[in-house]
Amino acid sequence: MLPLLQTLLLSTADAVNELADKAGALEALYSTLFDPQWNQDNATTIWPVIMGILVLTGIGLPAPEDIWLTLAGFSAYKQAGDHFVWFYFVGAFVGTSFAILLGDTGAWFLGRKFGFDIRDRFKFMKRVLTEKRMRRVQGWFDNYGSWTVFLGRQVAGVRFVTFFSAGTMRMSLPRFLLFDFLGCLVSIPIWLSLGAAASIYGREWLEKASKSISGGLLGAAVVAVIVMIIVIKVRSAKRAKRDAADIEEEIRLSAKTIAVPSDITKPRPKSDIQAG
Repeated sequence: MLPLLQTLLLSTADAVNELADKAGALEALYSTLFDPQWNQDNATTIWPVIMGILVLTGIGLPAPEDIWLTLAGFSAYKQAGDHFVWFYFVGAFVGTSFAILLGDTGAWFLGRKFGFDIRDRFKFMKRVLTEKRMRRVQGWFDNYGSWTVFLGRQVAGVRFVTFFSAGTMRMSLPRFLLFDFLGCLVSIPIWLSLGAAASIYGREWLEKASKSISGGLLGAAVVAVIVMIIVIKVRSAKRAKRDAADIEEEIRLSAKTIAVPSDITKPRPKSDIQAG
């Protein structure tokens, strides 16, 4: 394990040093991303990408939608020429809301059509529809009813489970969209505003951070490698324990189902024995 860690750290250090030598490339990247003209020229690519990913996150893609909403606010501010222009942000709100509601409707439809049996049909759904998340959302529905959809929109990590559960409970689509949109009215403006703030102050912060890129990235790399090794070890141990338990269960079930011939286990009559 230690030789592996040393190799990873040395490789990471070399990559960080090489990247530090190319700090000018990072500055050029910052200049491009923070250039209003570049954002205006590429608007026809930026917005379809953002909206497409937002739709996919609604139906379970593990890509936090908050990041993409922040990028929407960032690009809207840049495309407006580094000014707050209200119709740019209204357009960003309408576009992102439509994409989110479309994706959330997909989750609702999956729940309505397949129910929780979908976990048995597709194994990867067990990682999304975990028992812990489902119990949590079920408790919300018991306590808050339809407002659970509004609440789920604000909480990352349970959005898909919330909207999927709404479908399984046969919540009507208009009612579902109403409470989901009410949630959008709260959450989306916040992330768009944060994106605008990043557009205003982000470049200065990034330029300061790039001056200490070697130390910062090296430290982050060390932490990442250590965490990765720990996670691998823990998951390997859990997998081995689970496999052992599965094997024991199979052996136990096999022992119960083995049919023993009755003519072997049944005592022979004395007459048969004497005759033999």
